[in-house]
Amino acid sequence: MGPKPCEGSEGLDNAIQALKEGASNFIKKPFENEHLVHTVNQTLEKYLTLKEKEKLEEEVRRLSITDDLTSLYNHRYFFKTLESELVRRKRQKTSLSLIMFDLDNFKKFNDSYGHLEGDRVLKRIGEIVSHSIRSNVDSGYRYGGDEFAALLIGATRDQALHIAERIRSTIEEAGFEKITVSIGLAEFKENFDLEGFVKSADDAMYIAKHSGGNKVQTNSP
Repeated sequence: MGPKPCEGSEGLDNAIQALKEGASNFIKKPFENEHLVHTVNQTLEKYLTLKEKEKLEEEVRRLSITDDLTSLYNHRYFFKTLESELVRRKRQKTSLSLIMFDLDNFKKFNDSYGHLEGDRVLKRIGEIVSHSIRSNVDSGYRYGGDEFAALLIGATRDQALHIAERIRSTIEEAGFEKITVSIGLAEFKENFDLEGFVKSADDAMYIAKHSGGNKVQTNSP
């Protein structure tokens, strides 16, 4: 016949189980090994503190790279990501495309309806960008003011053109008062550096804007 279990051992097991499941205020019944419970409690508290610290650090990081209004990434993170993608593209020899666009008639809209309505439009456009690009592949950015960008990973000019046209048509059909978008599209070429790549898409956007707006312009025929 085996040894008799220590009195209160069942309570200890219950205490440890409760602590493992995240109970913070377990009311302990008297039992022999209170030191063990104290150790488990301390370990749990330390674990929870570390987890909370990790969550806080992650939230701070998210806020530092995200535009508050649109929930897209911000201008600073755009260049950080672009640098990383250019390194990866050189290593893996994959395609990379960039679209940049700004809103047609947005100043007139703000003057007529106010900045609160203007912010509502910008937020909606952020949602359209997020839904138009490929999840966990591409990335969308509020480049500044009413200007946006999207990095399309592994996308050729024709593939990027399809995504750009989806963004353009969806915004046109969103029901905003005379607001459309002028989109510039560039596929990375071997003679580009980072600045040249961005300028190529920006120049295409300028052409789209000054040829009537509400269109997609590529950096090559």
